[in-house]
Amino acid sequence: MCFSYTCGGMELRHLRYFVTVAEELNISRASARLRISQPAVSRQLRDLEEELGVELFRREKSGLKLTPAGETFLAHARDLLRRTGDAVKQMESFGKRAKETVTVGYIAPALASFSQQHSDTEVALREMPPGEQLKALRDGRIDLALIGNPCTEVEREFVVTVLTRIPFQAVLPDNHLLALRKRIALSELEEETFIGFAEEKFPGRNTAICAACQAAGFTPRFGHHVENLTALLALAAAAKGVTLAPAEVSQLPHPQAVFVPLAPPVPSVISVAARRKDDTNPLLRDLLDCCRNGVARKRPRRRVGGGQD
Repeated sequence: MCFSYTCGGMELRHLRYFVTVAEELNISRASARLRISQPAVSRQLRDLEEELGVELFRREKSGLKLTPAGETFLAHARDLLRRTGDAVKQMESFGKRAKETVTVGYIAPALASFSQQHSDTEVALREMPPGEQLKALRDGRIDLALIGNPCTEVEREFVVTVLTRIPFQAVLPDNHLLALRKRIALSELEEETFIGFAEEKFPGRNTAICAACQAAGFTPRFGHHVENLTALLALAAAAKGVTLAPAEVSQLPHPQAVFVPLAPPVPSVISVAARRKDDTNPLLRDLLDCCRNGVARKRPRRRVGGGQD
């Protein structure tokens, strides 16, 4: 299916061309992948740079190289293309036979491989930060929230099921002195400026980071606070600070940012699923079993659905 969206003079095809060129760093190879002429690819890139008002590539003798603006825009472009593809797939489902649904809130990439591992259940997800998940769960807009380190109030209001414990890793710019190390001690980040999280979007996350750092002998200094993981990775890539993030966040695109494991004792976050106390939908129990055990019960194919914001 072909899907076109325009923002100002920018269209989705501009994003597709840009991502392909950024991956190849060569106009000839990119045009071959896209099956369009080299002049057309170059023209679309110039149009995109003019629309954004920044230079995305440096043209060097050895080929193309992404500028800092290009590296940052690449993460956003990939995210937009992924969301668009998910939206198109979800719209296609409206033309099919109606199926029973369970709407799941999550923060990418908590369930990225779920559908591949459990082919008897089709899962559509609604991506949102933990704070928004809890509001949506409370309002009945989603049926299951997947969050980390729930506070006491959450445990009192909802049924909370512990899924797993995920280790923190250090997130650094790729030119950081510690970026090439296989493992670092958390105390080595004592003099760094940390990137924190907006409390309303990621409740308790800054507290968890502070607790981990204080156990290592220091209190972190927060210079920035972000509302989503894309912004977090972009700031880290731009060397605006360092942070701690669950290891699974490394599954997201993170050009010019690296994830470095921490030396023991390794701090971690508890991943939990929360549901309303009055919700007895059996599909939720099936989904929780899959999340905990990695083994889906054999049942007729059905849809466990929602959408991605």
